[in-house]
Amino acid sequence: MPDADEMRALLAVAFRPAGVTVVLLSALIVVTLVAANSDLTGTFGAIAASWLAIHQVPLTIDGTTLGVLPLIPTAGMAWAVARGCAAVVDPASSRRHALRVIGAAVAGPLVVTAIGLAVVADASAVIPLSSPNTLAAFGWVLFVHLLAASIGVALAMWPTLGAEVPSWVRGAVRPGLRAMMAILGAGALMITLSLLMEWSTVGSLLERGDGVVGTLGLTILSVLYLPNVVVGAAAAVTGGAAQIGDVSVSVFGNVGGSLPPLPLLGAVPDGVSGGAWPALLAIPLLIGVMLGRDCGRRVAGQEALFTVLTAAAGVGVVMAVLGLVSGGRLGAFGTVELNWWAFGLLTFAWLGLAGAVTAVIVAWHRSRGAEDEDEAEDEEPHLPGAEEVPAIAAPVVDEPEVPAGAAPSRVIEAELVDDTEAPAAPVAPQDTGVEAEVVVDAEVEEDAPTEEPEDPADVDEAPEADLPRRPATPSD
Repeated sequence: MPDADEMRALLAVAFRPAGVTVVLLSALIVVTLVAANSDLTGTFGAIAASWLAIHQVPLTIDGTTLGVLPLIPTAGMAWAVARGCAAVVDPASSRRHALRVIGAAVAGPLVVTAIGLAVVADASAVIPLSSPNTLAAFGWVLFVHLLAASIGVALAMWPTLGAEVPSWVRGAVRPGLRAMMAILGAGALMITLSLLMEWSTVGSLLERGDGVVGTLGLTILSVLYLPNVVVGAAAAVTGGAAQIGDVSVSVFGNVGGSLPPLPLLGAVPDGVSGGAWPALLAIPLLIGVMLGRDCGRRVAGQEALFTVLTAAAGVGVVMAVLGLVSGGRLGAFGTVELNWWAFGLLTFAWLGLAGAVTAVIVAWHRSRGAEDEDEAEDEEPHLPGAEEVPAIAAPVVDEPEVPAGAAPSRVIEAELVDDTEAPAAPVAPQDTGVEAEVVVDAEVEEDAPTEEPEDPADVDEAPEADLPRRPATPSD
């Protein structure tokens, strides 16, 4: 059983994001009703419905189903849940503690959802709000919080979990995230350019707000739905189609029709596409090349190909989920559909094909460079005129210098008698491989008279002289 500190942490993970969200929704709805000079009837029903809308649960208001819901509140909820889970988990946490954190992060919102469904059912008698599908409500809440909690725990424990994951999977995380952001960035760039080109249409739609409050409301609504439109533009850039009711947008052809009076939808291009539009397919191709280059630099050898395919598959799954969440029923205007499965497959195909070829080329260049470095290390540089110095069999110890006027430490004193009548034949010393230095201090006096030696008893015994001798045999 968890201790008191762990229990407090689990309760905070379970109910803190939900509590903060409900408080913010309550304040926003009350301010909106007061600004619109409306009574506060059905306030609790509106708060409960907003909680469900944040989790992409379709709502039915006055017989009209609204299934296309903004992604910004959902992303904010997921970020708060992931951050809260990562704050109570560290790399040294046990698997049991991590599972408890994920379970708490899911259980708390499910309890709040059950209360919200009961409130909506009670408020349906006062306001034109129908109760949503119970299974869909619990399913969407479970999906959002389970995904966010798993991401938060995985990021906090990645130093430990990463050691158990193969290297080619670890190497696919950062390049995959970079490729995903590049695809969404391309969609955002297309929307920005289209808004600038169609600014007159956007301005005329804003004027329909009839006042500051209406214009401000349309602006906020456009900002909330901006990620949905960006995902649709990204789907069109990869070769898919984005459909809004009767209107369809693709690089291969547009279909015209009526659109909701939302200023953001003024970015939808008019007329039939064609001409240079298919050139936009070079964008996912270049992103695939970038993915292959990044994977080839991070992982060497044949694993670079597996890394590219893993990253492309991950990005394809994420894009498919975003395409599914961004669509839905739009009341009388029909259905907003991004053909999510085609979006995911096209993303995987572009990134996987271009990335695999690029990764193989980068890996081949890296292997060639490694071989050249090994060959350069094996080859020793040869300087002209350099000669090898033979090894010395035995080191020669330098004798210390003898100061002038002082006798060396190893001096052999001897008296030489000049015998010119019968000179002895010099004996050549045998080469033994060791150099010996003998210092002889001799005094030769030819004309001095010879003195008789004193009594041997009166002469001190001198140590024997350490004279070199000729070895008898080579073994000596």
